[in-house]
This record gives sequence, C-alpha cells and structure tokens, in this order.
Amino acid sequence: MSPSISAEIPHVPRVFHNYPGANYILPSDEQEIHRLKLQHDVLKAAFDGKVLLAPIKLHTSPFVLDSGTGSAAWLLDVAPDMSPSAIMHGVDIENRLFPTSHPPNISFSINSIATLPEEWTAKFDLVHQRLLLAALRRSEWPKALSQMFRILRPGGYVQLGEAGAWHAGAVTERHADMLHTLFESRELLLEVSSDMSTFLRDAGFVDIRVETRTIPLGAWAGQLGADARDNFMGVYRGMKTPVLRSGGLGFVETEEDFDRLMDELEKEWDETKGAEMKFHIFIAQKPTECTT
Repeated sequence: MSPSISAEIPHVPRVFHNYPGANYILPSDEQEIHRLKLQHDVLKAAFDGKVLLAPIKLHTSPFVLDSGTGSAAWLLDVAPDMSPSAIMHGVDIENRLFPTSHPPNISFSINSIATLPEEWTAKFDLVHQRLLLAALRRSEWPKALSQMFRILRPGGYVQLGEAGAWHAGAVTERHADMLHTLFESRELLLEVSSDMSTFLRDAGFVDIRVETRTIPLGAWAGQLGADARDNFMGVYRGMKTPVLRSGGLGFVETEEDFDRLMDELEKEWDETKGAEMKFHIFIAQKPTECTT
C-alpha cells in the first residue's frame, strides 16, 4: 500500500484567506501550495498530459486570465507553449499562494472573478478557471460567468474545470453527506458541474462542450490513484476548521472525530478497487459577432 503524504505532515494550524465577503473554505498556506502542485499533476495526467483544451491560437500573443490562480500551477505549465509576447495574468482572493518566481509576461493581482475591473472589458482571449466549487456561492456563479463573458474578446474562450461525482463505499457516502451539509450551509454548489452548461448558456456562451475523465482514488490504482488520494484527502482534511466551526454538522463532534473519519475515508479508498471521481472540463466560446 502506498503511504499517504498526509500522514507525514505534522499538525499545525492552517491559515485561511481574509478577503472581505469571500466564502472560500480551503486554506491558503505553504501546505496548500504543495497540494495545488500535486492537484495540477493529477489532473494533467488524467487529461493525457494536456492542460489547455480550448482551441486558442498560441502563436498570436493571446491575453490569458487564470481565475482563482492559487499557486499559478496552470499558468506556469502553459506559459512555455505561449508566444513570448503573450500576456498572462492570474487573479485570486489571496496573494500568499502566488509564486515568487515566474516569467516576466505573467503577473498577478488580488481580485474576485465575480467583480473584475471594468477596464478589462473585451481584453482577453481565454479565461481559465479550475475548482472554484468551494469558493463561489450559488448566487455568485452567474455573476462570475457574466464577468468572464464581459472581459473576453468576441470569439474568446473559457475553460472551466470542476469535480463531479465520486464513489467508493459506506464511509465515502457518509463523508459525502457531510460535504453536502457543509456546502449547503455556506450556499456553495458541491455539484456545480451538473449546472455548468446551463450557467454558460445563460451567460451567453455558445459551442459549449465538456471533456470528462475518470480519476481513480487510492493505492489500489497505483501511482495515479495514490497521488489523487493524497490530493483530494488534502482537500477534505483542509476543511477541518470550517466543519468544526459549524459544530460538526451532525457528523463529528471533536477534532479527533474528524481526523478519524478522514483516516477511515483514506483507508476505504486504498482498499476499494473502483473507487473513483469524475472530473469535467467545460469549453465554451463568446460569439464572434458579440459587441459587448
């Protein structure tokens, strides 16, 4: 059995964002930077080594926005394939995760995708965003997609990645129930991938398509399964503080209860052949004749 990296990390208090009004429930610290790099590698492997699925022309010096950039793993990966004169910008509600070293044509700013600067209207050729289901409220998703639509040039694309359904066994079902309760209490959409095509269509996007991959979870599936386990367990363990601050949501009462549930979840994934998660990447275009 491949050992989990989470078992090797000593317990230290996690650091969270302090952006006014934001609802993001995962940490923003050094441990999270390492997890985000692992997450990028897992998703890249799941999509056959591809990180850019939108059909933009890389040689035409595109303007690219990475929403919820975090540690900028996606930007740093795609940068070598871009024209040297491409402009790439990452936004996030927390700057602690921004890389200190990066190519000169990559820049960063603290911004929410739901309220982007007016001067960005019709400036970008591509907006990339991944895994903001733990950040955007139900009411904020239409606003965010409307902002993406506004800042894209006519004919520009969005590429949005979100997790889908996952399954393994009884512990996973109990944990999923806890997540649903947590997300509902925070007005978050755990299953936003089910609504994404509708959200995109309502925002004005056309030619909507989705690429879906199945990601194995657990040591039974070799290195990819172990890496995916470590990444998603990092996500779930990182939710300890919001769960406990919500009184345990009827599923746990103490920190020890929470840790025990996470350990049982990880064990179930390792021992359950077929434990898996769906991941969806949505690609959509702003109409070429659009004037706004």
